[in-house]
Amino acid sequence: MKPLLAIGLGNPLMGDEGVGWYVASRLSGDPRLPPDAETLWGSTDLLRHAGQIEGRRRVILIDAVRDGAPPGSVAVFENGAGLDDRQTNAHELSAVQAMRLLQLMMPVPFTLLGVSIASAAAASRLSAALEARMPAILERVLEELGWNCSR
Repeated sequence: MKPLLAIGLGNPLMGDEGVGWYVASRLSGDPRLPPDAETLWGSTDLLRHAGQIEGRRRVILIDAVRDGAPPGSVAVFENGAGLDDRQTNAHELSAVQAMRLLQLMMPVPFTLLGVSIASAAAASRLSAALEARMPAILERVLEELGWNCSR
């Protein structure tokens, strides 16, 4: 097991809401991925991946956020600090809630990279705006994993 794990969260059938899934998919075959890192195409349920998270030195989560920033902007949240973790329904946890629950069970530092989206609607691909920003998004994730972009 490699010490670094990048998990892309989201539903790829919901267009931009699935940006994390698309990022992980593209990173998995990227030659710039550091040798001590691996990727996982997550879903919308982070708790489902507890077994793959346990024992890691650090976990990077990539997920869509609707924060009013331009689509494709990336905000960094260490261990979920600054994010709303209120329960919105009784049947599933948000990524932030799941991350905090996992941290109670295992001492793994999480970094959430929130990729700004304008909308979440059924679509089989990313919007043109997000697709255009994908190289910068990938580079930002690689930086978090320790890749030096000046190489």
